[in-house]
Amino acid sequence: MSVNPSNLTVVILAAGLSQRLGFAKQLIVKNHQTLLAEKIQLARQLQPHQVLVVLPKLDNPISKALYNEVAPFDVTVVDNPTPQTGMAQSIQYAMTTLQQQLVSATMRTLFLTVDQVAITLDDLSLLSQKVEDHQLIVSEYGDNNRPIWGIPVNLPWGFLRAFGHQLQGDKGFRALWQHQTTIVSPADSKVYQLYPIPLTHLSQDIDTLAQFEQLKTAYHLLAPTQHFN
Repeated sequence: MSVNPSNLTVVILAAGLSQRLGFAKQLIVKNHQTLLAEKIQLARQLQPHQVLVVLPKLDNPISKALYNEVAPFDVTVVDNPTPQTGMAQSIQYAMTTLQQQLVSATMRTLFLTVDQVAITLDDLSLLSQKVEDHQLIVSEYGDNNRPIWGIPVNLPWGFLRAFGHQLQGDKGFRALWQHQTTIVSPADSKVYQLYPIPLTHLSQDIDTLAQFEQLKTAYHLLAPTQHFN
């Protein structure tokens, strides 16, 4: 069974505090728009059923700027009041929102972060088309000796329900499959198959100031100081 856009939810994980970077990566400007706005617009072009954006719900200027940035867009904001606990908490807040919506068992969820500066609509389309309900569609980058199977990922709702609660702290989805290509759900014995899509350029992300400096010229990036003058 192939999944059409009406069965696709996009979740943008944008609650990180960028502690190693020193400023909010979500508000880095690329080609006259923030990385957060860019990812929302890319997600909307897939014409999914909905877009969720997980933001840090804190009483500080950066958090307020992020909520203001998202306000003009047709998205559902998911509050994360404890972003310091890591990515796993953002994933689980998104899952709770989807559970409250009583989503269809056939739903797929495409998870993105904001700091993979090289990502394109073509990449997201590759991760979203001709998907079977047992496939875990993952991005493959890293090198030939140690490939990374990570985000963006397109996962079936049944897999998230079976395994999402295992994530803790800064552990992302890679912790669920590590180097396995076949995973069996303990809930219903369903067999899920990892399906990597080679997207080597997605290894370029921004976690540190050195990475920002390395990428800023090639991608026309500006630090978000103008948001907090």
